[in-house]
Amino acid sequence: MSKNFVKIIVFFILLIIFINAFSESYVSHSLTNLAYVLALGIDVGEKAKLKISAQFSKATAFDSGGGSSDSSGQIVMVSGEADSIFSGINLLNSYIGKELNLAHCNVVVFSEELAKNGIGTQIYSLINNEEVRPSTNIVVSKCSAYDYLDNVKPNIEKLTVQYFDTFSITSRLTGYISNLTIGEFYNNLSSEIKACTAILGGLNATARTESDVITNPEDLTAGSSSVEGNRGSENIGLAVFNGDKLCGELTATEAISHLLIKNKVDSCIISIDNPFNNSNKVELQLYPTKKSKISVDINNNIPHIYIELKIDADILTLDENIDYEQENVLETFSNATKQYLEKEIYDYLNKVSKEYSTDIDNFGNKALAYFATSSEWKDFDWSEKFKNAEFDVNVDVTVISSLLITKT
Repeated sequence: MSKNFVKIIVFFILLIIFINAFSESYVSHSLTNLAYVLALGIDVGEKAKLKISAQFSKATAFDSGGGSSDSSGQIVMVSGEADSIFSGINLLNSYIGKELNLAHCNVVVFSEELAKNGIGTQIYSLINNEEVRPSTNIVVSKCSAYDYLDNVKPNIEKLTVQYFDTFSITSRLTGYISNLTIGEFYNNLSSEIKACTAILGGLNATARTESDVITNPEDLTAGSSSVEGNRGSENIGLAVFNGDKLCGELTATEAISHLLIKNKVDSCIISIDNPFNNSNKVELQLYPTKKSKISVDINNNIPHIYIELKIDADILTLDENIDYEQENVLETFSNATKQYLEKEIYDYLNKVSKEYSTDIDNFGNKALAYFATSSEWKDFDWSEKFKNAEFDVNVDVTVISSLLITKT
């Protein structure tokens, strides 16, 4: 038998193996066999460790226009219990007869109950999966993750997926939430300096069974607002972690304080007592004009943290008989706004340091300059010393009147 003949036989054998292998892969991963997960929910299970919930579209692929055809009538929720995320997803695969694909997952929702027990294993597992994008948002829900996702329906957005895309916009324009991702959470969790936060979610007045509502932003968090509408879920405030365990939450106003320090908000609205009429409130729109300036000194093992902010503000609520062109009037408003912001930021900082003992503003990075080696830093135990940190907050506020009206 000639060598050429043997080579031909070997070639055809390899060709057949190659075709069979790739044809099966193509069939199993073709678009018609995939179910694109829009959002993933993870709760504590009753019969197993976890309850995995997947929200996806009935459509098996993305339309030719580049957007998902996931109108509200086509959204499907399925859930099942298992001891790990991917065994749960595999269980759902067997139920729907398609492969759940996480390449287009926009948000991962953890229930508050699960987050209190620690979500490190779930975070590392998701990041280790090549389908999960680091830009996927992370939410901690005060209700079950299943109920949160089941109430995510398009409101003014045409597509459900477009609602998830608004997280980054809402963060920059309101300051009530931060655009937090699973990639950022993983990086912070893996760091010895940084601490983790997540978007705080819940059900609004439309979907909640209880009737109590909170309207004051200083106390407002997700699951307590007065909002009613087609969409029953809401995001207000931040979930705070110590390590991988949920240790507390921030209100809307506290979230604004955090984002001002972290330079993650373009504008926001606050309400203060009117300095000319204490029985009324005046609303102002804030615009940070410079990045926050932060410095840290360490004396007698106590961190002293100095924070400087520079902010412009527009007066939104105008009263009669006040001349908003007068310099002394604007100066009075500026001083009142300064006092309000400094108190709110100071109270926020004491809450995260004394009550939660977690440095979510990453002040530790500024303290590193005092230590020559990593072992010295480790021996100092920043997380323990941060509990006793002292803060000096200075907010430089310049208030102007409305852009359209200067006299009333």
